[in-house]
Formats: sequence, C-alpha cells, structure tokens
Amino acid sequence: MGELLDALRRLQEVERQLAGLRRGEEKRKRQIQSQKRQIAKSTELVQQKQAELRQNQMEVDRLELDLKSREESLAKHRAALNKAKTNREYASILTAINTEKVDSAKIEARELQIMSSVDGVKAAICQSQEQLLTLNQRLAEAERQSQEYIEGTRERRSELEAERERVAEGIPPATLATFARVAEHHDGEALAEIVRLHPKRDEFVCAGCHMKVTLEIVNALQSRDEVQSCDACGRLLYLNI
Repeated sequence: MGELLDALRRLQEVERQLAGLRRGEEKRKRQIQSQKRQIAKSTELVQQKQAELRQNQMEVDRLELDLKSREESLAKHRAALNKAKTNREYASILTAINTEKVDSAKIEARELQIMSSVDGVKAAICQSQEQLLTLNQRLAEAERQSQEYIEGTRERRSELEAERERVAEGIPPATLATFARVAEHHDGEALAEIVRLHPKRDEFVCAGCHMKVTLEIVNALQSRDEVQSCDACGRLLYLNI
C-alpha cells in the first residue's frame, strides 16, 4: 500500500473514533430532547386539566347562584301562599312552589355530579404534577450526564482533531474533500477494504456494501498509489496486502 492510501487509512481510524464520540454526544442529546417532549406533553395535560377544573368551578358557582335565586323565589311563593284569597290562586302558587322544588332538585343533582367530577380532575392534576416533577428530575440528570460526557471526552476529541490535522497534511486537498464527503455520508466510514471471495478466482467485493469490485480497480490499486471509489457506495477502496 502506498503512502497516500496508508495516510487515508490512518485518517479513517481517526475519523472512526471521532464519529464514535459524536454518536455518544448525539445519543445524549436525543435523550434530552425525548425528556423535553415528555415534559411538554405532561405540562399541556396539566394545563388542560386546570382549565377543565376552572370551568367546572365556574359551573358550580353558576348553579349555586341559580339555587339561591330559586330559594328566594320559593320564599316569596310561600309568603304568597299564606295570603292567597281563592282556591285557584292557592293552587297556582302551590304548583309554582312544586315546580321550583323539582328544578332545584335537578340543579342540586347536577351540582353534585360536577363536584364529583372536580374531585377526579383534582386527582388527575396531582398525578400529572407528580409525573412532571419526575420528568424534570430525569431531564436534569440527562443534562448532567450529557455535560459530563462532553467534559470527559473533550481532551480526547482535541487529541483526535490534532491527529486528524497532522495526518491530513500529506493528503492532497481534492482527496481530502472527497474523503470528508464520503465520511460524512457513511458516518465516518469513508474507506472500505476490497475482499476476495475465493482464493483461486478473481472475484472481489467492497466490504462496505458487498457489491462487486471490478478487476480493473483491483489492478489499479495494486500498481498505483491512488484513490479508487466503489461504484456502488462511493467508499474509497483499499487492498489489505
């Protein structure tokens, strides 16, 4: 293997390690984002339940006012009942009183139903708030671990970046640009070994995508220190001989 391909293989190893560090960082970022999404969802649920609770309480207040109004009306009807002068007037007032009582009973039943619902909503809010507290604690822990990982790998990342620059010095800019483009596409894996399928046959494949590699490319790598790409996946090929 010539100096160019040897340098590319060393660069590949550095890129592989850097990619591993990036994956570790991205994994922790995804965990943080996942926690934030759960917190947003739980917060929205709490807000919905709080709005429902306010609506129910407003409805209870309205029913209480309605009951008070009907009680005042009943008091007036009872006073009028005592002053009725005819049987017809007496019967009419009595009917009004009975109607008020029926309506009041319906309002009280509705009020009890809502109050029962209020208790359920309050319990749901408490449960959601407890879940929210747990989620915020998990988020804080995920952020702590992420920062700890970044701090813990900063020195190694700097070493690898310095090594990448050192190795890259002997590689032509155009080749470096190709390497960077392919590495980005394949998560740091810009190079792939050419594998011979059978020791007695000239059949070769790319170890990256397992597609056929032509004998022309193999011969070019054996005779010249130059970059050859896989026709299928675009990885830069090398022979491990």
